[in-house]
Amino acid sequence: MASLAQTVRGWLPLYTLSVRLGLRYLLTRGYLREALIRIAVPLDPSRYLELPDALRELGAAPGQAVLDLASPKLAAVFLARQGVRVTSVDALQSEVECWRKLAAGQEGVEFVLADGRELPYGEASYDHAYSISVLEHIEDDGDQVALRELARVVRPGGRVVVTLPYADRYHEDWRTRPVYGAGAARDGRYFFERWYDEGRVERLAAGAPGLRHVASRVSRMSPNWHRLYVRTFPWLVALGPLYGVLGRERVGPPGDVVRLTFLRR
Repeated sequence: MASLAQTVRGWLPLYTLSVRLGLRYLLTRGYLREALIRIAVPLDPSRYLELPDALRELGAAPGQAVLDLASPKLAAVFLARQGVRVTSVDALQSEVECWRKLAAGQEGVEFVLADGRELPYGEASYDHAYSISVLEHIEDDGDQVALRELARVVRPGGRVVVTLPYADRYHEDWRTRPVYGAGAARDGRYFFERWYDEGRVERLAAGAPGLRHVASRVSRMSPNWHRLYVRTFPWLVALGPLYGVLGRERVGPPGDVVRLTFLRR
C-alpha cells in the first residue's frame, strides 16, 4: 500500500490545477457549470489514482506530440503545461466546447471533435497516446477498434496507455437512458460500460496486433469512494475535495482499476 504522502504527491498538482482553472474562469469570464465543478469536485474519486498513474506511465517529454482519446481533459491541460503538445479528441461536442473555454489561452493543447473509432490523423502522427476510462464505454467491439486506432496513429516504439474498470469477473452496466450520446436501445436499455476481468483484458490486447502489451497494474483506493460516490450522487459532492486526503492506494488484486501499457510495434 502506498503511503498517504506518496498518494498525495501524485494527485496534488492535478488537484490544484483543477481548482485554478475553475477559479480563473469564474473570476474573469463569469458562470460556467464546469468551472464550478472544477472547484467543488477537483477530481472524481477514481481519478486520484488513474490520472497520476497513467501520466507517469506515459512518460511524455516536453516537445513530444501526444494524442488523448476522450480522457478527463484536466490531464491534457496538465501535460500541455509541462511542454507536451496534446491533441485531445472527444465525440461529445459539449465536452470539446466546454474545455475550449476552460483552457482558453493555454498553449500546446487543442480539443477536437472526433470519433475514437475513426481518428482523423495519419499513421505514426504522434509520439504517444493515452485513454483514461474511455474504452469501456464503447459498445460492442468498439473498444478494440479504438485501441487499434490509437496504435495506428502512434509511431513505432511509442507508448499507448489506457485505464479500465476492473473486477474479478467480467460484467456490463446498462442504463434506462443513454449517458454518452445516443446509443441504440436494446430491450429498452442502453449500454453504459463494461468491467474487465483478466480474460477480457487479454481479449482487448489481442485485438490490437500493432501493439505489444508490456505492463499491467491493478489498484484501488481504500476506502473505495468511487462506488459510494456513484450510488449517492449528487449527495456526496460536498466531500469532493476530501476523497484523496481520506484514501490511500492499494496495488494488486482485488482492485477496481487496471492500467495497461503497450508499445507500438
